[in-house]
Amino acid sequence: MKAGGKVVAQAAGPAFDGAPLILNVRNPKTWSPGAPFLYDIVLEVANAAGKVLDRVSSYAGMRKVHIEGNRFFLNNQETYQRFVLDQGFYPDGIWTAPSDAALKRDIELSLKAGFNGARLHQKVFEERFHYWADRLGYLTWGESSSWGSDANDLASARLFLSEWQAIIVRDRNHPSIVAWTPLNETSQMSNPKQHRRFHRDLYAICKDLDPTRPVNDSSGYCHAQTDLWTVHNYEQDPAKLKEKLTPDKEKGVWRNHPDREVEYEGQPYLVDEFGGIKWIPENRRAYADNSWGYGDAPRTIEEFYTRLEGLVDAILGQPHIAGYCYTQLTDVEQEQNGVYNYDRSLKFDMRRVARIFGKNPTR
Repeated sequence: MKAGGKVVAQAAGPAFDGAPLILNVRNPKTWSPGAPFLYDIVLEVANAAGKVLDRVSSYAGMRKVHIEGNRFFLNNQETYQRFVLDQGFYPDGIWTAPSDAALKRDIELSLKAGFNGARLHQKVFEERFHYWADRLGYLTWGESSSWGSDANDLASARLFLSEWQAIIVRDRNHPSIVAWTPLNETSQMSNPKQHRRFHRDLYAICKDLDPTRPVNDSSGYCHAQTDLWTVHNYEQDPAKLKEKLTPDKEKGVWRNHPDREVEYEGQPYLVDEFGGIKWIPENRRAYADNSWGYGDAPRTIEEFYTRLEGLVDAILGQPHIAGYCYTQLTDVEQEQNGVYNYDRSLKFDMRRVARIFGKNPTR
């Protein structure tokens, strides 16, 4: 293992699958968004005479994720997650990125907008995306395309469980991934017993294969067993959003479906979908009849900025909230509620946008 070209640790052991190899690193440097330090690793296979038969180069980042009460910590520092919803769509490939550079650029655009990470919505992202997230210091939640998978159906759940296992094994060594979110908006409950069992089985798989990260069993709802409590709220009036998110003395925190899920137990509470304000630039309105966003579109660009800042402030001012995820990074197909246009061109004054999303919570 090397740091800055200097060997800081090395070890030898038998070359067979599953054999542990422990490297003792003195004064380790941690990985974080502000300082995404990565160690270089070289693995060599040698014969009894010491001749190298094969060599593989890789990298690793050291960081710790944990939860205390309703707060999320990275390297023992409380970290507020200012995320954006990224669906990974492209005009010239839909769910396939046109190039490696395009993957890197999406992260750079998100950082430029003031976000410190993304919820990778309903897609198993390319491995190179995670590579660039590691390099650039970009936090993410690993997710899967669960839409269409019936949580109430045993056969559907069985297929998803094995696929989700493979996803975790493929991606669990990326330091940029700080949580797992296998499901999204599982509100339909025709078979409540099977529905809850499916969520709990997915939670158990996450913990068995990777006990180092928190699990959000289902983004938004309905929760059966979860380390992170997430809700979706697309209220467009900042005052009403603030009122909804303010905990009630009797009912507690706001929830999407309190009658269909377990009780909230004080986990980190995140609004992991909100906003989605529709805005179509003047030069793109001729062919936008079938596009949509949440609520009524602002009448002017200034009204957009005012609404955006109001919605963000409504969340930042709530002491119990540990983070948010704004919908969304770019326009996608029929949705025109992105921070950027579908082709990644500028849509807003990014200095103003970054100032809004770069705010810290007012606790």
